[in-house]
Amino acid sequence: MKKFLFFILMTLGFATYAQTAQSTQVEFNKTKVPGVSIAIAGYDVAFLQNALIQRLEKNAGLKGSNSKDFRVYLSQNYPDFGTLNYDIYTLVKKASKKDSFVTVYLLVSKGNNNFVSQNMDSELTERMKEFLTNLVPFLKDFERIQKMDQLTGNIKQLEKEHSTLVKDRDKLQKEFSSVEKKLKDKEKEVNAKAEQIQKAKAALESLK
Repeated sequence: MKKFLFFILMTLGFATYAQTAQSTQVEFNKTKVPGVSIAIAGYDVAFLQNALIQRLEKNAGLKGSNSKDFRVYLSQNYPDFGTLNYDIYTLVKKASKKDSFVTVYLLVSKGNNNFVSQNMDSELTERMKEFLTNLVPFLKDFERIQKMDQLTGNIKQLEKEHSTLVKDRDKLQKEFSSVEKKLKDKEKEVNAKAEQIQKAKAALESLK
């Protein structure tokens, strides 16, 4: 029982730690440089990468590019970090396939790979940590928006298919109405011809 409670407490403690941004060292160009990171559960790498792009590029208007494993924003201002232009690097990475957490890394440089550290600029480092910590609730909204966009796209596609089916049905109905009229006209001709045959046969019988 004690071992079970210890395991639960350890799990809860790790989960709390995983949702909090931490100062760390990140490998950049084969060198360890200072940055911050946060471990997030419940999402895959691609989803987290798209969420960061949404937040930094579509929401904040930054222009990003890919550089090896990093998404890079060179010499750009992000007001949440301060008034200067910064080189901002994001990296989303999963330690192993079995790991349930995906780690998001954030590096910020004031130029020339002069990366911010807790000792060098504690205020900016705290803002970086806050950015990653606030990413967690942002993910829920981003997921909801993605689901809404997906459903909206599905509805548009279904409406398009429905419109095509309605057109096909209406076309068939017109063709059916036309055929039905022709069938009725032909039935009248058949009946009229049958009546002529009966009259001719009756006339023949009267002459016998």
